[in-house]
Amino acid sequence: MAAAFPKGFSTAYKRARSQDSPTPLASPPVLKATKLEDETVQDESSLPCFLRQSKNEIRAKFNDLAWKEKFRIFQGRADPNSKWAQDISPQVTKRNRYANVQPWLKSRIHLKVAEGNSDYINASPISLRDPQTGVETNYIATQGPKKTGLSHFWHMIWQETGDVAVIVMLTQTHDGFMEKCFQYFPLSAEVGAYYIEPIDKENGSPEGTVTFSETVSYPDSKTEIRKLSLQFGEETKEIWHFLYSAWPDFAVPEDEDRAALLELVKHSAEKNSSPSNPRIIHCSAGVGRSGTFIALEYLLAQIESGAIADAKEGEDLIYDVVNRLREQRMLMVQMDIQYEFLYEVAKEQVQERQRQLALQAASGQHSPKLRKLASGMKAAIIGEGSIEGDGYFEHGETNGVHQGDETLSEEAETTR
Repeated sequence: MAAAFPKGFSTAYKRARSQDSPTPLASPPVLKATKLEDETVQDESSLPCFLRQSKNEIRAKFNDLAWKEKFRIFQGRADPNSKWAQDISPQVTKRNRYANVQPWLKSRIHLKVAEGNSDYINASPISLRDPQTGVETNYIATQGPKKTGLSHFWHMIWQETGDVAVIVMLTQTHDGFMEKCFQYFPLSAEVGAYYIEPIDKENGSPEGTVTFSETVSYPDSKTEIRKLSLQFGEETKEIWHFLYSAWPDFAVPEDEDRAALLELVKHSAEKNSSPSNPRIIHCSAGVGRSGTFIALEYLLAQIESGAIADAKEGEDLIYDVVNRLREQRMLMVQMDIQYEFLYEVAKEQVQERQRQLALQAASGQHSPKLRKLASGMKAAIIGEGSIEGDGYFEHGETNGVHQGDETLSEEAETTR
């Protein structure tokens, strides 16, 4: 029998909720339509049921996810053998950036150290399976490194990724005077190499360096992109580092910033060697913006593959993917405004795809890569890409907001 909720649970839950007022976000979709778009009637009846829900229905589902999360946490505290248990030993908690965010004990990355030494890092392996293709896309969601955890972070990159590693950073290093993430990588060649200490000196753990190589520009992504080189001994690894800093405090990206975020999703996937090679996604706590980014990429892939159009009555792909993420790392997509953001972007992208299909039908121009279905919306992907080559994952392999971390930090800092 599950343990009863302890006294004060309801009050604590209310305090944990964001005080932000979610507002509708109106921004131009990334998939651009022509002027004929204004002549096309947008019929919402062709949308999947879960994308036609009201704000109140969406918020009710977010509340349900929050209660499930609370139940997991308390079940883990009541039963140390539970899959939701957490390690609260001092050597573990001192490595956390925030007191209330850490991996489930049975779903975390283990550093490779000798037995008896702490192998803990605040990082969780994340895997999402595409229902259409069966391909699993892997990530590692982690907190923004602390100064004392710089070596842990780079050793994790070395051991968990392939010949190429992709890091997506969704936070600035500071918010005012509060550190959100330590400056763990060189910004330019003038800075010089960053030294990486051994994490297990007694057993010959190697030391290493991370050096700046070059910058790459994708103006449409509003992202600082750096190519770095990670070296341990005589071996090196190529690192692609994406720094997206346009995610505002206590809000979600809007207008051009939103379009830029969607471009970032595409570019970071293109730089990765394969879906099985985990991309490192982090913000400050590694749950709010990080979870939203991962969920968003997954949903964009489902739009492109046609899985969203196939959603049955009563099925909600957004609720399902957020719940799956939270089963792998607590608090993923932490705030209600982030959760609503996923519905808004998914709806915009589906409607834009519908408009382009309707325009193609009206003009008699049928793409050889698309097959229109009776729903009036769904495009089955034939071969590579999608409408005019604007698909998010044109290579056909990679599948697939906020400031939950700032909310967490304010609460956590007062309790540390």
